[in-house]
Amino acid sequence: MLRILAVSVRGHRYLEGSPSVHPVSEVPAGIGTLFSGLTAVQHHVQREYRTLSVIWRVEVINERGQVVSRGTRDGLNGTGNRWVWQST
Repeated sequence: MLRILAVSVRGHRYLEGSPSVHPVSEVPAGIGTLFSGLTAVQHHVQREYRTLSVIWRVEVINERGQVVSRGTRDGLNGTGNRWVWQST
């Protein structure tokens, strides 16, 4: 199962589905929206983050809190609607 950390233009990281609106420095275990795979994460990000210009990058993390993939907005200063994905 995978979770999403959204990275704002100020560098703050927000856990998707967290009960708190505050940024996280460490990923708490057992909290956040779970996704079955990378394709599900990519579809969710494309659909839900397209109008949020404050989020320029997402980090996909596994159960242990390790980053397994990153998605970065395309375009000038990360303002595009297309996402570019890379595995870590």
